[in-house]
Amino acid sequence: MPRRAFTIIELLVVMSIITLLISLLLPAMSKSRLVAMDAKCLSNQRQILNAILAYSNDQGTKLPMSGRSWPHMGMLDLYEGCVRSYINDDMALLRCPRDYDIGWIARWWRAWYGGPMTAADHQYLKAGENPEVPFSYYWYVKMYWAVDMSSGVLVGGHTLQQHRVESVKHTSGLFTHVCFVDHSGTGEGGFQTAFIDAHAEFVPLDQAKTSCAPWYGPYNLDWTCFGIFGTDLK
Repeated sequence: MPRRAFTIIELLVVMSIITLLISLLLPAMSKSRLVAMDAKCLSNQRQILNAILAYSNDQGTKLPMSGRSWPHMGMLDLYEGCVRSYINDDMALLRCPRDYDIGWIARWWRAWYGGPMTAADHQYLKAGENPEVPFSYYWYVKMYWAVDMSSGVLVGGHTLQQHRVESVKHTSGLFTHVCFVDHSGTGEGGFQTAFIDAHAEFVPLDQAKTSCAPWYGPYNLDWTCFGIFGTDLK
């Protein structure tokens, strides 16, 4: 008995079904990919915090300090000078999987200073390394600045203070380290952040305390009330 070939109508129906299935599967696959990226970002931050704790242990519990202030300490010196050897020179660890091209820190640098990052901006850049770093992460100012304990606000004038690990009173509640890439899909919707106890998680904005400095606004970045001694979670 001869086999009947597909008619044009039947072929179009099959193609339509395949197209529909693909359209249903692609968003789920894309979401799964983003979930995997976010998990990798949190893993990166946990490894960075473990490196910071190892550094501090070798320094008598003192937290990292390069002698330079914001933004160099929190964006460059921590990674290139203080904990580099503790991450086995794996600078790829400092890049969020969601980031692209030169990295968030270098893009911020261009916007803030009006030009690209150069070798002169670095204190610990190695020969042959690109000055426009691929980094996405940031060590909060409160981790190396003095705080006015009467007002709860960080002292002005870039007043540095080398704190110790034990200065952190809320080890699972104080944001110490953050990814600047937007993980919420809604801009300033939360924090992909790490804590001094070396756990990391995404914290929605409505679960975080607002800034202690009235001029800074509700999006609390470095102005945690009482700085390193305070807490960022409600």
